[in-house]
Amino acid sequence: MAEVATKITEEKLLHLIEEWYKLEDQTIGLSEDLKKKSDNPFVKVIAEIIEHDSKKHKIMQQFIIDALSKEAVRLAPQELIPLADVLEKHIQAEAKSVGMAHACSTVSRNYFVDFMLSVLTDDEIKHHNMLKTLDHIKGAIYPYGQTREERLGGARP
Repeated sequence: MAEVATKITEEKLLHLIEEWYKLEDQTIGLSEDLKKKSDNPFVKVIAEIIEHDSKKHKIMQQFIIDALSKEAVRLAPQELIPLADVLEKHIQAEAKSVGMAHACSTVSRNYFVDFMLSVLTDDEIKHHNMLKTLDHIKGAIYPYGQTREERLGGARP
């Protein structure tokens, strides 16, 4: 019975995501309209950001659609081991970016600049959190690429 409920819930989610995906096209079009109808640089940059974000949303939504309608997503911690050095450098760079964004916001006294710095800070925090999630998954592997089970003499690859 729970399996049927889960299937119905996933089908509903898939339908909602597909509808949202279509709505992003409208958002992209409206952003383009804003850019065409305004000469104000602030309005233009807001519209540009929304347009780019909407395109990014479509990429994420397509990923969700595929994850729900095709094969389930899998990510083994072992897949992240070869990326450890770059991942760590990227985490450090994003952390530095967050610090720089905060430093800038403490100095700025301009409403429009403050607004943009706030948006940038939110993005940098989001990037940092995404990378930390990958690092957390990688952390499921013990040193030398061994899983906990392998280290304790259990399962072998």
